[in-house]
Amino acid sequence: GESVSPAAASSFDIDGVIAVMTEYGLTGNDIAAVFSHTPSVAMMRARPMENEVQSEDVNVERKSSCLEQTLDRAFVGLLSETLKLRRYDARKVLRASPGLLTSKGSSSAVQVVDLMVSLGSSTNSLARDKTSLPTLLCRSPALIFRLVAFLSSAQIKVPLSAIGPILRQRQSAVLLNAVAPVKRTITLDAYDAIATENVTSSNTESKILGYLKVDNTLRQQKIEESYRTIEAVAGVLRRSAGIRDFGKILTSHPDAFFLNVTNIHMLTRYLREDVGMTKDDIGKAIQTFPTLLEQDVTKVEGVVEFLLAIDVNEDDVPSILRSFPATLLLDIEGDMVPVISFLRGIGVRNVGRFVTRLPPVLGYSVEDDLKPKWSFLKEVCQFDYFEVVRFPAYFSYPLERVIKTRYEYLRDCKQIPIQLARVDDVLRFGDRDFATEIALDNDDGVAFAKFVEERWGDKHPSIRSKKKQKKRKMK
Repeated sequence: GESVSPAAASSFDIDGVIAVMTEYGLTGNDIAAVFSHTPSVAMMRARPMENEVQSEDVNVERKSSCLEQTLDRAFVGLLSETLKLRRYDARKVLRASPGLLTSKGSSSAVQVVDLMVSLGSSTNSLARDKTSLPTLLCRSPALIFRLVAFLSSAQIKVPLSAIGPILRQRQSAVLLNAVAPVKRTITLDAYDAIATENVTSSNTESKILGYLKVDNTLRQQKIEESYRTIEAVAGVLRRSAGIRDFGKILTSHPDAFFLNVTNIHMLTRYLREDVGMTKDDIGKAIQTFPTLLEQDVTKVEGVVEFLLAIDVNEDDVPSILRSFPATLLLDIEGDMVPVISFLRGIGVRNVGRFVTRLPPVLGYSVEDDLKPKWSFLKEVCQFDYFEVVRFPAYFSYPLERVIKTRYEYLRDCKQIPIQLARVDDVLRFGDRDFATEIALDNDDGVAFAKFVEERWGDKHPSIRSKKKQKKRKMK
């Protein structure tokens, strides 16, 4: 059967449509991609009718827009002028979202950009993310507005100015797909599949309408279900972790709102009742590290039991997890056991106390971090073991940028005997205070800053050459 009746087909001016698209700079590949994804574009009126009066009613304009008008609105006005995309990038966006050339699609895209800008996103930032831009422009402005209203409500409490940047980021795609999904379109393949099942064009039209109606119903059901899931997760986090402002979680891990509510409830209850963390402790840990919500309770229990097994004081565990919640994501055999073996190997007897004073050490690489820093300390410090036990934070400082740089400055530039220098004195100050308090410079840190720059330039020649090029341009 045919998908379009001969009478209807005769009214289409496909040659005129192709001519207009070519005039606007679209290539054959662009036009083919548009027709394949959104065949209705081929059926649009190519140009305005003579003496056509532009209506002020947006809905009337949407229905009556010809292709030339939608190209002006979407391709020229929105993509090229408002978002300032290069012609090549604008064509790429059209190929990815050809629905922008329909009357409704072009108007909706303009509204989406206006809405995002009003929410704190700049047109530059929208244009920069060329991967997600086509999908964003195809979303319903009404559904995005509903999401904005929900996020800024008393339930979630995200400031309006922060919502735009949150929705723009790539990791928010899951959230947007759940509550503002892009409408499915009838592609040429779908037209063919439907047409082969029917004998008459009227049956085909009826089938297409039925297909779209079912899809819209399922889409609406999915949206409502997604909002119920978000509300349930937010409710658990409010009650169990005292979280009121969900902005931080949305910014770093919007997927958290679609996690298993039961697991979140069990996790927060375990941390509160068995570990002894307060509601505020749990809230702070989750907001600092939302990935924590993905963890299975049994894995978290295993990490806590490991901490207790290496003699971390039970009373210290809540404060460790509050300040360093990423500890709960570490692999016991792969991450923590090698670190404990290394610490015991260099003579640390009370590893529990050592870990309590520097919890992130459990996630450090033995080969890349701990061994190189320990080897250097043995070279420059007479009482290496005592110094590192007294000042575990030694292992947290960058080896090249801070540790070696400061010891070399004291030894080579100041001729200070470094073997007897206290490690915490050398490292705990900022650069300026180190230069004046420890190296005893009286130039407000200028000489040390120059030493750091030259040493860093020697280690990274490409950075030095870039800085020189920058200076030449400034001159």
